[in-house]
Amino acid sequence: MREDRRVVRVAAGIIRREGRVLAARRACGAQAGLWELPGGKVEPGETPEAALRREVEEELGCALAAAWPYDTVEYDYPDFHLSMEVFATGLAAGSEPARHEGVHDELRWLARDELLDVEWLPADDELVRALAFFWDEVLEDQQL
Repeated sequence: MREDRRVVRVAAGIIRREGRVLAARRACGAQAGLWELPGGKVEPGETPEAALRREVEEELGCALAAAWPYDTVEYDYPDFHLSMEVFATGLAAGSEPARHEGVHDELRWLARDELLDVEWLPADDELVRALAFFWDEVLEDQQL
């Protein structure tokens, strides 16, 4: 990372349900049409886990169960450096995600063999490829 780059801190969730992971397709902006793990920006004074919970509530209208730190992704976009804290989690009992207009235009629950069927954001791509490889270790029931 170059010293003069703006750093954007985000939190993302590998949200698991019934052997599948939730993916969301961006509805607008420069990266519209690309898929991402749900989450968003970490506000000043906020922990990454709190940011993930807030963003999922705001953007998907649902709550998360317990969350465990999984990985940190550092990625250089042309205009900024992204630092993404990733958590492994599930949905809270009774929660069901729903897309909100202008944020995501599609949600999908992807099985391991479907992970590479969608075009991921550049920062998410390598993480998702590793997730496909380490699927059993990350998504075992005793983990989530």
